[in-house]
Amino acid sequence: MRELVQLAEFLQWRLRQPLPGEVAHRMMAPAEEGRDRPLRPLPGSHPSAVLVLLVELEAAPAVVLTLRSAQLRRHRGELSFPGGMSMPGEPPMVTALREGQEEIGIAPEQVWVLGTLSPVYVPSSHAAMVPVLGMLRWGTFVPNREEVEQVVPVPLELLRQGERLRVGFWERDGRRLRVPYWAIDAPVPLWGATAMVLSELLVLYEEFLRGAGQQ
Repeated sequence: MRELVQLAEFLQWRLRQPLPGEVAHRMMAPAEEGRDRPLRPLPGSHPSAVLVLLVELEAAPAVVLTLRSAQLRRHRGELSFPGGMSMPGEPPMVTALREGQEEIGIAPEQVWVLGTLSPVYVPSSHAAMVPVLGMLRWGTFVPNREEVEQVVPVPLELLRQGERLRVGFWERDGRRLRVPYWAIDAPVPLWGATAMVLSELLVLYEEFLRGAGQQ
């Protein structure tokens, strides 16, 4: 727990400084051949937020993902963070904590909110997604089976391993996409907006490790 708390304290400070944003996002952004994907939210995007929750797994920092139910209308069967569209006038932090409670059974008081990462544009839902970063203080997950098939904690060290990073060429909606993704211990690849958010988090994690002399 000590390393996780130290990381959380570092991130709480670091999130108040300029963030890598698009530079980090682009490393994991799917792109149609010959075209750049828009990374910043576009005018008229729907406000949304996700909860990027840090936990301890085998004495090391990990981030909580969910395998979305195959019954959902959007992003079914994909790896994602707990999250969703904001209600009118709802701040991103409130959205993220509300969705975290609805999807994985973690109440707002169980989360130490550290700040927000850079927003990401999600073309498929025309959403401006704000990642709210937090640390789990205590508690266990109770997944909502209507939305979540499985809670998937992913060690940050696993994502640092170069052999887990792949690039594929996928056909989606009649388009050929170049897709960077992580092959992790899950039924599906880790890609898209979720991977873009994690790319920025990993840049900050590397900064933390350099400062702690743990490269």
